[in-house]
Amino acid sequence: MPLHVSPASKSNASRIAAIHMAAFGTNAMLLAQFPSPTIRDNLQICIASKALADIEDPKTAVLVVRDDEIDDEIVSFAKWSLPVAEGDSYVESPWLWPEGTDWKVLDRWTGLVEGAKEGVVGKGACYRLTFIGTDPVHERRGAASLLLQWGLVRCVRDNVPAYLESTVDAGPLYERHGFTSAENLSMVLEGREGESALYEEVCFIFRPGATPFTMDPRIQSAI
Repeated sequence: MPLHVSPASKSNASRIAAIHMAAFGTNAMLLAQFPSPTIRDNLQICIASKALADIEDPKTAVLVVRDDEIDDEIVSFAKWSLPVAEGDSYVESPWLWPEGTDWKVLDRWTGLVEGAKEGVVGKGACYRLTFIGTDPVHERRGAASLLLQWGLVRCVRDNVPAYLESTVDAGPLYERHGFTSAENLSMVLEGREGESALYEEVCFIFRPGATPFTMDPRIQSAI
């Protein structure tokens, strides 16, 4: 399997945004927050801009998985927010959302997510997997596992937990890597025709020492 992990460079920001939209473009929450094709096209530009800022942020690790056999093509990416000590004055660069964003949905969901995170890990330091996505063409090749292990090796080394929010469908991936579910998130999304649907995610936490952990040798070069 000719995949390897490396830190993202500034020139990778557009590819990261393209993978993000390919992986999550049909997600019900994304569609509710950014409710038209034009808004979503502009969202991809905003994602590239935020990725560029994150790549330059020393408190954030943006990683990519490349395929050696297809000219080092980027097939997957992840953003790990690094531990910040309580009382640290660090503030992450803000998102600049596209015109037409449904602020009511975005603000409400953001509040639920941040409240859940504080409820699970408190104000203590943690590694937080903010985003992880794989080009659908390259799914089920182990790219996401490599990106997960990059962070988990550091959790074990530093004796610091890892935290993330996941779609329900992706939950088994995290459970296989030693994460346990800590809290459920849900919100009713109203459709344009008056119908409603319940959107759900799961908060997961990884605690060093709770499960055996073996590092994949393919990520050693990125540590």
